[in-house]
Amino acid sequence: MGNSISEKSDLYDDSTPGKLVNLLIEVGLSQTQAQVYLELVKQKETTASNLCRATGVKSSRIYSILSELEQLGLVMVLNTSPKQYIVTSLAEGLPNIEELIEKEYTKKKEIIKELNLRLTPLFDSSSTIPSVMAFIIKGRRAIIAKIHQELSKVDQEVLIRFPAPKLYFEFEPVLLELQIAGIKINAGLCQQSLNKLRENSSRIPEIPLTICKRCCDCFYLMVDQNYLLSVSNWASPNVYAIWTSDTSLINITSFFSSSNVA
Repeated sequence: MGNSISEKSDLYDDSTPGKLVNLLIEVGLSQTQAQVYLELVKQKETTASNLCRATGVKSSRIYSILSELEQLGLVMVLNTSPKQYIVTSLAEGLPNIEELIEKEYTKKKEIIKELNLRLTPLFDSSSTIPSVMAFIIKGRRAIIAKIHQELSKVDQEVLIRFPAPKLYFEFEPVLLELQIAGIKINAGLCQQSLNKLRENSSRIPEIPLTICKRCCDCFYLMVDQNYLLSVSNWASPNVYAIWTSDTSLINITSFFSSSNVA
């Protein structure tokens, strides 16, 4: 049989308001803003004094909270006496909320950069913690997974060199996504590989490719001039890669790439 009218649905579960408050906090509202907004959702239109009684927010604080919600586009104000506050949908305030999230994200990225600048001397001065990281990755599957992982973290630019067109096409979709997102893509193949591609395939690379003078089975990926992943020989059954943040190796690779352009 179906549910009886007396049975509660999840919508009216006592924990639902708490869940909604948490979700609103996740998108950038403070706890008090979330509580006041949810009360407005219930009442649709009300006064500041009614909101104080319903939420427990002090009268000295309620007007600033309502002003903040108004700036986010979540509240409209009628200049009656007393003023009436009308709730608007979350969708109407979405552009403002997205801007708030973007600002918070940018702020946190700047804090991370500042922390990195301040902490680097401490790491470099420690005899127990290496200032350069490097490790070996074995097997094609693990290497490809690591390449995708590094590409997902790129912030500004990617330098990537492919030993063969097949490998380029494997990564073309993610490189196109990064390019659309504004990431600078410097992808390259040697002239010999490009000639074979034109002779044996109808597929045309969608990303402009740098033509390299020398051909080899090596592959390398540089992310934001910070990390380097290199593979010496993709043709080997026991292929392995080296991932490093060593600035000397990164600079050498960068110089080699610029000098190896046809």
